[in-house]
Amino acid sequence: MDSALFKETDYSILTTASVFLVTFFLVYINTRRQKGVPPGPALFPIVGNLPSLATRDILGRLNELRKQYGDVFGLYTGSKLFVFLNGYDVIHDALIKKGSKFMFRALPSFDQEEDQHTKGLIFSKGRIWKEGRMFAISTLQEICFKDKGFLEHLVEFEVNDLTETILKSDHPFDIERVLNSSLQNVIFQVVYGYRFDLNDDGLHWFQKTVRAQSKRFLAREVILNCLPFLEHVPGDILGIERSRVDYAAEMHFLSKRIEKFENQKKGTQRKTFVECYLEKMAANKSNETDSTFDEKDMKIAAHHLITAGSETSASVIRWILLYLIRNPHIQDKLCAEMTNVLGNEALSIGDRKRMPYMQAVILEGLRISHVVPLSLPHTVEQDTLFRGYVIPENCTIIPVLSTALKDPDVWEDPEEFKPERFLNATGNDVIIPKQFVPFSLGPRSCLGETLATIEIFLFLAGLVQKLKFLPEHDNEYPDQKGELGLTFTPLNFKMRVEKR
Repeated sequence: MDSALFKETDYSILTTASVFLVTFFLVYINTRRQKGVPPGPALFPIVGNLPSLATRDILGRLNELRKQYGDVFGLYTGSKLFVFLNGYDVIHDALIKKGSKFMFRALPSFDQEEDQHTKGLIFSKGRIWKEGRMFAISTLQEICFKDKGFLEHLVEFEVNDLTETILKSDHPFDIERVLNSSLQNVIFQVVYGYRFDLNDDGLHWFQKTVRAQSKRFLAREVILNCLPFLEHVPGDILGIERSRVDYAAEMHFLSKRIEKFENQKKGTQRKTFVECYLEKMAANKSNETDSTFDEKDMKIAAHHLITAGSETSASVIRWILLYLIRNPHIQDKLCAEMTNVLGNEALSIGDRKRMPYMQAVILEGLRISHVVPLSLPHTVEQDTLFRGYVIPENCTIIPVLSTALKDPDVWEDPEEFKPERFLNATGNDVIIPKQFVPFSLGPRSCLGETLATIEIFLFLAGLVQKLKFLPEHDNEYPDQKGELGLTFTPLNFKMRVEKR
């Protein structure tokens, strides 16, 4: 009996030791960094470096980590590595000098083979991406700028409608919703030839759904990187099915604009992106040309243009209005320049060159607001040596554009709104340092950069020409703090306006 007891005790000890060793091994495996990858803080089991990002001020925390680990550092969410690139030189080296290596988009953790992640303008690669991007750039150029006055006409109408809507309010108001709708109307007309009333419930639903989708996407990515098995747990606890339903609803909402266009008589209106795409498809079919163009790609590309083509511009304008309210002398100087240059003339795109101070205000707005502080994620398709580190294939690479836009060695007092930093000593010429990269760099830089900068100019100049923007209460100014979501946006604030 004693022998049996000994064997039982011995077996128990061995079992306990085995469990301990296996547990220790799993913890060790889950808390060590891959060999040669960029440095970063120590890992926690399962969650990786998530505790290092447990803050509302993500940009501030990333800046602290940069100071500790250098311009290239890595963080793990679960087992997935995120590499952060900081400072102009590092970002330029990756996206320009090694652009062919870093030009690929990081795909989400689920539905990687869905059309929305293999077609269109954002996640696609290879021929689909190259042909689609070239077509989008040339088509937007053709639609917006070939015939002088078209884009100006669209924006002029929207600014007038926006101004009338604003002036109807007899109390302080938040401009966000109507401004977003007004800017979205421009891209809707370019893509579909369709516009909405600024208070249209359907458009407001679309905007809210897109924002909610983005927030759910970010949260779900973090969870799946730590606990990938949850994707297969019944009950849709991560909202994956909800996202699929919402995305289908968004596409249905946009597809109705295509159907409306196709039912109209051709040749009765200016060409749109959709019409140009359909013509391209028809020409390819007629000529039996091998092409990546198809109806699914057209719808997804249109979705990308609509969702990305207005949110950022609207956020930039809101930031600039916030700083104009906080700095009334800058607003007065802007108005004086416009009066001196335009007199009673109507505003046009060509007036940009005659308004250096207006250009400087817009450039400073783009810089200080860094509306897209974290560039859309990149990846590499094979292990790549960069700055002495191994960048593993399929890891997620995030250029931190705000570190170039607010580098104190380039921009004196980077947190201060100083339009003069973009002007020469006499204030007659605009000077743009190479570190000014709000639209990113390289093959994947924003394809709508030209359209966005012109659109922001026409909207801002049109609004300042007609309205004077004031704080909600005298001597109480809106906060300069922002919130990082789909874009980096100002905290909600109200304003008063006076007609000029």
